[in-house]
Amino acid sequence: MNIEHYHKFLIFQDSGLKKKATESLRGFISSFESSGDIDDWVWGNLADLGSNPSSRVRHEIFHELVYPVLKAGYIEGDFASTLWLAKLIQNIYQAPKTHEELAWVSEMELLRKCHALKPENDEARLLLLECIVKWLQYSEHEWPSGILYGNDGATLEQCEEITQEIELVLSLDKEYQYSEFIKQYTKKLVQYRARLNK
Repeated sequence: MNIEHYHKFLIFQDSGLKKKATESLRGFISSFESSGDIDDWVWGNLADLGSNPSSRVRHEIFHELVYPVLKAGYIEGDFASTLWLAKLIQNIYQAPKTHEELAWVSEMELLRKCHALKPENDEARLLLLECIVKWLQYSEHEWPSGILYGNDGATLEQCEEITQEIELVLSLDKEYQYSEFIKQYTKKLVQYRARLNK
């Protein structure tokens, strides 16, 4: 592996020299001599690669270096690989073939797997909590006309699923940061169910 190519890529990228950045990046990717080298580099640099505001890694780096490493770990049920796939989900959502390879897995499904693998891990717990809360917030954004499930109004059966998600939020939220939100959301859900039962 020729790390000089990577340093040049970063300099050219910061200077806005796209063509030179791409050339340096191609040189860097082709300089790896073994999958072990790729593994070492990916795990040594993942935290910096995904630190931009959109949580996206440069296309070539993600698809040629990061994704193969994470996919292999994910298939083996590795916690860290699964967690990183969840954190970098935007790269997967932007690449339909990659997303299809992973059976169209969602961020929430990946985080649920992480939580199942290591229930004691706070990072996975908090990311899953945030993910479910965002889903609940979306489901109420057309209130008072109703509670959504996907793009349609929730059925009674789906209200039951939502209730289970609320229970999961309460068990995950050890810091009680969403207590008020859950209280007001539950009231809306009760009203909505009563409407459906009429």
